[in-house]
Amino acid sequence: MDREQIKELRPLIPSALTENTKEIEHFQNEVLRPILKFQHTFFEHYFKSNSQFLKLIQEKKSRLEFQNKISQFISNQANIKHQLIGSVIGMLANEELNYYHANHAELNKRISQMVCQRVSDTFY
Repeated sequence: MDREQIKELRPLIPSALTENTKEIEHFQNEVLRPILKFQHTFFEHYFKSNSQFLKLIQEKKSRLEFQNKISQFISNQANIKHQLIGSVIGMLANEELNYYHANHAELNKRISQMVCQRVSDTFY
C-alpha cells in the first residue's frame, strides 16, 4: 500500500473540519484525530493486554483522578509512550511526515494528550 493511500482508510470526522485555526491545530483536527479514531481498536487491545494498566483501571475512583493516572502511566513509561506515538506516526502520509518532523515536539505532546483522553473515555 502506498503511503498516500493510507489517508483513504481514515474516518471522516465532521466536527474536526475547522477553519481559521492555527496550522498545528488544523493538522491535529484534520490528520491526528481521524488517525486516533482509526487506531481506537488498536489502543483498546494494547491497553487491555498490559497487566500494569489493568491494575490501574481496577483502582479508578473519580474521572479526573483516573485521567491523571492514565496520563502519568503513559508519560512515565517511555516505551509505551513511544509505541503509541509510533502507531500514529505510522499512519501519516509523506507530506504529513514532513510536517510532523518539523513540529515533532509539539505534536508528540498533542498525540499523548489525545491518546490519554481517548483511553480514559474508553475505560472509565
